[in-house]
Formats: sequence, structure tokens, C-alpha cells
Amino acid sequence: MKKTLMCATAAAALAATGFVAQAEDGWYGRADVGYVFDGLMDHDAENNVLYTLGDNSDPNDAVLYGLGLGYGFDNGFRLETAISNREGDLDVPSAINGGLPAAGGGVDFALNPEGDVRSWDLMVNALYDFNREGNFNPYIGAGIGVAQISADARNIAAGDFGVGSTFAGANGFLDQETGLAYQALAGLGIGVTDQLTVDIGYRLFNVGDLDMTGVTPSGGATSYEVGYTDPTVTLGLR
Repeated sequence: MKKTLMCATAAAALAATGFVAQAEDGWYGRADVGYVFDGLMDHDAENNVLYTLGDNSDPNDAVLYGLGLGYGFDNGFRLETAISNREGDLDVPSAINGGLPAAGGGVDFALNPEGDVRSWDLMVNALYDFNREGNFNPYIGAGIGVAQISADARNIAAGDFGVGSTFAGANGFLDQETGLAYQALAGLGIGVTDQLTVDIGYRLFNVGDLDMTGVTPSGGATSYEVGYTDPTVTLGLR
């Protein structure tokens, strides 16, 4: 009898703490960390310019940090403003429009793909929570805002013959631009208490039509039309 009572008490405690209805009305704050996977930086070089970057680059091991402030309505909708930062390496392709330039004038050229990307974005998101009276709240949403992208991508290095392995970037771009951004969101909120929710999310973020200035091995300037897309998984608290 004593053992049965203890089991019943434990079950009641679990039920009381593990299934908290999440009627999230009013103001809330949020904080998130995330990991970018299978992203894409689409960089289209100016036509007919030799030795520019070919193909596209892939964001690699980029990490996201985000903070937000939102308001939940009693009909399941939420509006929030969020700021995020991403930073990671770029896997730059080996493709060169026109191939690797020939050595000349005391300068040698070598294939040397390198790059990194950093971004800040400020987004306004509209979301809808399902199953609001339950402990598990799937949600969907969309956002629009502005993003600032700083990118460094190149795959040709140049150096003097007498310097050995000391090279400098000779093509690609190193620039910073701001553009219109948008994203699709989906995820699951898991109630911990009536004031705290664990958020497991997915974001498909995109910013395009960025005009970045680049260089060529001859020292001339060129331009790249750049678009940036990253799918991100996030873990956060609301």
C-alpha cells in the first residue's frame, strides 16, 4: 500500500510539472543559438571578366546567436522583432572564369580558395502557435527585415617569385552590403513552466541582390551580384 501511494504521488508530480499548458499571451523575450547547414552564397561575376570566381560558395560551420522581443495574442498569433548574428567560413570553389592566369612580370599565381562570411539581420516575424493549451506547441511563421552581409571570397593568390610562399589574394571580393531579407520559420515549443518554453526551430533565411566590389589579378575592379541563403536549426528559450 505504501509503495502504491509513493508511485501515485510521483506520477501526480510528473503530471503537474511535465504537462504545462502554454497560453503565451502578452510580452515575452527570447534567446537562441543555431547552426547553419547546407547554405549557399551565389556570386555571379560581371560578364566577360577574366579570372573572376566561378560557381558558388558554401557557408561552413556558421553559428547563429539571436535575441528577440515579442508579443503573443490570445488567438495563437505572435509578433516579434529579433536580431541575429552569424559568422563562419566559406567553402570557396576552385573554378576560375578563364582559368588560372600565367605567371609574368615577376608575379606568380596559385590556386588558393579561402573565404569567410559574417552577417547581422534585424527581422520582424509573424508566427502562429498550434495546440496552445497543450504542452507541445508546433508553430509556423515568416519574417521580413534587413541584413548586412560581410563576405571575403577568393581563389587566386599572387606573389613575387623571390618571396617564396608569401601570397596575397588576387581575385574575388571583400565587401559589405545591406539588403532586404526574408525568412520562413517552423518549430516546436515545449513548455517547461507556465512562464518558460524551450524552442526548437528551423529557419530558411535569404538575402539577395547584393552588389559587391571585387578585384582581378591585373589590379582592376569588377563586381559580383551576390545572394545568400542559409538553412539554420536553432535551440532557444522563450
